[in-house]
Amino acid sequence: MAKVRKPRKGSKGMWPRKRARRIYPSINSWVETDECKPLVFAGYKAGMTQVTMKDLRKTSPTKNQIISAPVTVFDIPPLFVIGARLYRNTDKGYEAVEDVGADEDDVPKDIRKHVHIPHSKDFDEEGDMIRLVVCTQPRRSGLGKKKPEVFEVPLGGSFQEQKEFTEDRIGDEIKVGEVFEEGEFLDSVAITKGKGFQGTVKRYGTTIDRRKDEKRRHIGSMGARGQGRVLHTAPQPGQHGFHRRTDECKHFIGTFEKDEVNPVDGFNNYGLIKEDAMLLKGSTPGPKKRLVLFRKSLKNDGKLPVEIKKIKTSSQQGV
Repeated sequence: MAKVRKPRKGSKGMWPRKRARRIYPSINSWVETDECKPLVFAGYKAGMTQVTMKDLRKTSPTKNQIISAPVTVFDIPPLFVIGARLYRNTDKGYEAVEDVGADEDDVPKDIRKHVHIPHSKDFDEEGDMIRLVVCTQPRRSGLGKKKPEVFEVPLGGSFQEQKEFTEDRIGDEIKVGEVFEEGEFLDSVAITKGKGFQGTVKRYGTTIDRRKDEKRRHIGSMGARGQGRVLHTAPQPGQHGFHRRTDECKHFIGTFEKDEVNPVDGFNNYGLIKEDAMLLKGSTPGPKKRLVLFRKSLKNDGKLPVEIKKIKTSSQQGV
């Protein structure tokens, strides 16, 4: 009898389904560029609204017509560069070699007391790559929190260009306009909304059994007899939500001033945006107030022009 061959069952793309290590993610891959500039930015999710815009997609059934599209609004206070980290390429991958920090006088007082700033001011070692160490500025957002989030931001260009860029921008701010251009496609990386310990029906969408069955919301079998172990494809209860997820190819509508975006009574469960806001078409992972990281899309390097007619700013009550 011929050997039976078939594709494996069950996707491991979202495996393991366990809690994320922290409430905001890190980015491990990005689009390499020859231009020396930051490749990652971050913003706080404020809510969603609608925009009236002209559909400029070439293959769309509503091409050149005025359409209404849902957009996610992000509060984007500038990122502050508190330092940089030097990496060396080894047989085991990139390893951190040395850290440098900004002068304490250049760091705002509300940031200085919450983050660690390296004492070294210049690189003494040789390396192959430099990443900026940046922190958010939540006091300049509508959150009302004090402690900033700290993470690394990769740079494009050659190593020498990265070194010169770091020397110029350490102790300075980075705005979203320096990282992305209007009309680009971005990937949004975030920690999803946590739902705690859940059963198989909610976690995997398994079928509820018949009315007369003893246990209606349990799976019928844990796997084949004699297997000796339970395969990962068997649905089991466990943690649901609070996972690190990436939403790909989100159209970057652009950045707007707070008066153009803020609803009359503020965003529900968030409040008013204090400075600038950015809009992404569609939804993104995570609840309101959560930090979301953005990078240029790994799958779509194109650009689609944007022609906004109106942004909805009416009351958000009940949204």
